[in-house]
Amino acid sequence: MSQEKNITMTGEELAREIIEFLDRTATKPGGARTKAGCNLKHGRACALGTCVDNEPRVTPVDFFHEGMTVWIAGEPGGKIANIMRNPKVAVGIYEPVNHSVEQKSLQLWGKAELINMKNNPEEFQKRVEAFGIREAASGMMDELAQKGIIPAGQEEAVKEKIFKRFNLIRITPEKVVLLHMDRYNPPLKKTWENGTATVKAAGM
Repeated sequence: MSQEKNITMTGEELAREIIEFLDRTATKPGGARTKAGCNLKHGRACALGTCVDNEPRVTPVDFFHEGMTVWIAGEPGGKIANIMRNPKVAVGIYEPVNHSVEQKSLQLWGKAELINMKNNPEEFQKRVEAFGIREAASGMMDELAQKGIIPAGQEEAVKEKIFKRFNLIRITPEKVVLLHMDRYNPPLKKTWENGTATVKAAGM
């Protein structure tokens, strides 16, 4: 049996471990482009769960983060419509299963807020730049122009048109579970909630 289940942690210690996990798994800016196309350094698998009228919806997404706050970029669609009606969401972040090594996955529950050009243009522009989304979008427009999908010379206009209907989803966590999987020991569940931490073997 794992001895880890007997450890104790403070909320601050667990928050740091969660942030380290997010640092390792989040999508990151790609820096200055050297060719056409998206240059983001895409992270691990992430799924966003929303729910309205008892109808759940799960959407595969890229995610960014700032501390324990998770950010997701999204065009208009079901997930945005759901958040507008019900801001309570859940997020799952995970790696492909590999039983030969210890693995971690994360579940997060929190409240989502939509940030866009209409309701908060300054914050929107700041995050689009910081996360590398604007540079990635420029590369994608260049690629579309090269393939003749959009007219040459219209790349910037098309990009700005897209950004006008684009949303950033800011998710403030209320509860986070960091799960450790090790084939030699029972799964270990570390839960952060309201600034406090609890650690126990999963299922106990």
